[in-house]
Amino acid sequence: MKDIKVVADKLSAQGINLDVEQMAFLKKFIELDSMYKPKRLFFSNQSIGNVYLWGSVGRGKTMLLQQIQDCYFSNSAQFHFIEFMQLVHNKLTDFSGISDPLIKVVKHLTYEHKIIFIDEFQIEDIADAMIIGNLIEALSNSGTRLLISSNSHPDNLYKDGLQRAKFLQTINFINKNFFIHELSGSEDYRLREIARFDSSDEDRNGDESVRGFLLRTFGKDISNQVEFSINTRTFNCLGCSDKVLWISFDDFFSSPCGAKDFIEIVKTFEWVFINNFYICSDDHIDKIRRFISFIDIAYQEKQKIKLFYDIDLINNLYSGDQLKNLWVRTESRLHQMATTKYLQNLE
Repeated sequence: MKDIKVVADKLSAQGINLDVEQMAFLKKFIELDSMYKPKRLFFSNQSIGNVYLWGSVGRGKTMLLQQIQDCYFSNSAQFHFIEFMQLVHNKLTDFSGISDPLIKVVKHLTYEHKIIFIDEFQIEDIADAMIIGNLIEALSNSGTRLLISSNSHPDNLYKDGLQRAKFLQTINFINKNFFIHELSGSEDYRLREIARFDSSDEDRNGDESVRGFLLRTFGKDISNQVEFSINTRTFNCLGCSDKVLWISFDDFFSSPCGAKDFIEIVKTFEWVFINNFYICSDDHIDKIRRFISFIDIAYQEKQKIKLFYDIDLINNLYSGDQLKNLWVRTESRLHQMATTKYLQNLE
């Protein structure tokens, strides 16, 4: 039987202590895993090895499943749902022209991985609904164990979607063949960790430190995507995913961006992270003007945002005179946005 302390101690070493609900899930998983027996030919009985963990945003679903995967299983793979579907579509293209290309995709995945973790499981359109339904059932029947995290109970997947009746078979399969667990509780683990992170030390707001912090917080490295598109234009970034944007103050606000771009950014991304700040004079007035506009829009739209800087630097970020009246308001907002209370009030 797997030792629950392996996960708990690893997280504790990172300064993360599991709450009661998180520990209860981990204990239940260990108990069920000890009874798991892989499906065998000619034997239809199989103890449940698949996991469907759901709950509100920030409860630590990704963290828990990732640690289970890392600590207990080899030959496993982790995908964000969007990345997983992109992989599946690419493989279907590779196998086009042959009969039953989805079967080839299943064989490829089961050969490569015995455990597949699909993070932030969601269904947005009918094409994905049909593909993922057949894929989940085929993977499970082939002996690959699936770990799934989602914000929704299976019964609420693809709710009100086009031709949803065709997806009900998949929902039924998940309900019968997965250990379904709600990670209840109200504390937003992710928001708490972001709010508590102290970036006043210069060593903690460099690119490597921020990259490591985002990796720990969101469970994946977003730094491999260094461009993002807004309003049909492409901008450089330090990292990007479907919900998270990490930009450099120095680089991004030096580019020809404006209010229309900032409005679209806060509509598109749940979180924005910014580092690489430095003191600016009136020689950098265009950069400061853009930054003021961005903060005004982010504040107005209640954007979740984290700025990595030395507090003494932000007090003197703008040392010029031409925008001094505007900067007084911006500086006040920067201090407010840096507080735990600000982030908590966004929920």
